[in-house]
Amino acid sequence: MSTIAVIGGGLAGLTAALAGVEAGHTVHLLDDGALRSSASVQAQGGFSAVTAAGLAAGDSVASHVADTLEAGARHGDPAVAAAVCAAAEEHVGTLSRWGTVWDTDPNGNVSLTREAAHAASRILHVGGDATGAGIVAALRGRAHTLAAQGRLHVSGALPGLSLLLEAGAVVGVGLPAGETLRADAVILASGGISGVYATRTSRFANRGDAAALAWRAGAVLADAEMVQFHPTYSAEAGFMISEALRGEGAVLRDGRGRRFMLEIDERAELAPRDVVARGVARAEGGAWLDAAPIVERDGRGFLAARFPTITAALARAGLDLERAPVAVRPAQHYWMGGVAVDAHARSTVPGLLVVGEASRTGLHGANRLASNSLLEAVHTGLAAVATMGAGAHAEPASLLLGEPVELELAEHRGAPLERVRTLADRHLGVERDAVGLAAALAGLAPAEASPEPEADAVDSSESLAARLIAHAASLRSASLGAHHRRDSVGPATPGATVTLVNPHPAERCATTPDGAAWGQVDARKVLA
Repeated sequence: MSTIAVIGGGLAGLTAALAGVEAGHTVHLLDDGALRSSASVQAQGGFSAVTAAGLAAGDSVASHVADTLEAGARHGDPAVAAAVCAAAEEHVGTLSRWGTVWDTDPNGNVSLTREAAHAASRILHVGGDATGAGIVAALRGRAHTLAAQGRLHVSGALPGLSLLLEAGAVVGVGLPAGETLRADAVILASGGISGVYATRTSRFANRGDAAALAWRAGAVLADAEMVQFHPTYSAEAGFMISEALRGEGAVLRDGRGRRFMLEIDERAELAPRDVVARGVARAEGGAWLDAAPIVERDGRGFLAARFPTITAALARAGLDLERAPVAVRPAQHYWMGGVAVDAHARSTVPGLLVVGEASRTGLHGANRLASNSLLEAVHTGLAAVATMGAGAHAEPASLLLGEPVELELAEHRGAPLERVRTLADRHLGVERDAVGLAAALAGLAPAEASPEPEADAVDSSESLAARLIAHAASLRSASLGAHHRRDSVGPATPGATVTLVNPHPAERCATTPDGAAWGQVDARKVLA
């Protein structure tokens, strides 16, 4: 069997680690949160899957596929969507076997709810509105049990982690202390790019390390411009309000009290996220989420029972949806782009598998369908382990994405983090244009060219990720899904993917530790 290094302890990484142990591999799980924090734990809505109960109610896998592709502005890969949606019920069973306890109705049947752009109620949830936390807690419990048995090796991955390459293939991981871990393959599961933005739904600022590591290793990145913004973020509470609330009947109103989404899309508040986010951003006098229709239908107390996490978060800020609408605005939420992978989770670099939000599978297209993220995390994590079992991990992905654009990005001491986030919020947000994108790139570029750059000069992960997003957004001049250009030129071309590649990959690629110098890994020392 093989030795696998999994970087990241969110749902995708945990799935890969648990499945890897079950398959008999030696698995090292490296997670800088010590299995305590990840974007996955913040997922409120649920896990999308057409189960037997859904089929009995008239739902179908074909409908789930159609909704996924439609929400993604027809930019997604139909074959990928079909495969992932078809496997969803089996994945529910796997999560149940690993300890996940789904919410049930009074009759003991799994509760299903509906979210935006879904044609049916097919969202399973845990703890009302704490699905991600519930699933991850179950898998973490299983991981700790395996670790106690000596079957899973768990350790912290500090900033400054590196990928080790030999002859263009990833062969292990380097740690900041100068230790190395040799592995047959590395599964990169360290998430997206939330830390690039100041206004974001995530309470944890993901630095974009996956994008930085893969870019420096020479992996192809795709759809980097496709950044999703959640439409209902409460700035007062610093908390996202799940669209499952809109699925239950909450509506959006502008400063004059008008239900403005009725004028924008026939699906109103249940339109795809990119449509609703633009509506909220443009709402006259701001936008408010009004839960009065739910209270009138189900009475007081229903919201606290169905959405306990949201209710508590709002209460801490002195807000109560049962009594008054809550002001909302769009905030960065998810990255549909990432490291381009095939159906087997393989990147274009041999030995580097990528799963979860760090990957660009083609499932989400130009806009992610609600609750498909947890589904994709589990699916890709299992796919990576299946690839290891088949001995296909050393084969690079062969992708039909068009010719990658070779992007020369000179490494430099990136702009201070506050400046990166200011530029991203201002120019890489819900709406973009050529002038703003040029300003973002200028602001992120080196202050001045140096004939003898410092040997340790390197972009922070956030700065590098922001540059990649801005370059990709500049290359796509027409609006498509979540990528909306105020100065859109011509009709959108779904399926035409912007792909970027580093023409000069490093022999050893790393992220920079915060506040520390760039360091080389001493390959003579081996992690026990």
